[in-house]
Amino acid sequence: MIKILPESERDLLVVKVTAKLTDSDFDIYRDAVRMRIEQFGYVRLYFEMEAFEGWEISSFLENGLFDLVHGQKFGRVAMVGERQWQEIAARVASLVKRKGIKYFELGDREIALLWVKADPDKPI
Repeated sequence: MIKILPESERDLLVVKVTAKLTDSDFDIYRDAVRMRIEQFGYVRLYFEMEAFEGWEISSFLENGLFDLVHGQKFGRVAMVGERQWQEIAARVASLVKRKGIKYFELGDREIALLWVKADPDKPI
């Protein structure tokens, strides 16, 4: 399940994912990212995973393809999680993101959000 959080504003997308991401969840995420890219030229992302079990296989593959196509249009990306595999996933996905991905533990949520907001490349 994906939830777009109220801290989202302008080019910043703040999401929290739990359980397993479905195709319809990915549609919500993809549309929110595309909207920001179309409006601002890029997107900053805070992606929080709590009790996250992963993706449905089709969503996983679609997400990977989406990252390959649009990865250079991401500003700072903070992935916040609670499991070692999530940190490893962040490192792998970081390879296709323009500025990479910085991983934070759940206890560092506020620090992660401040870090994403402080992107020096964000438009004024």
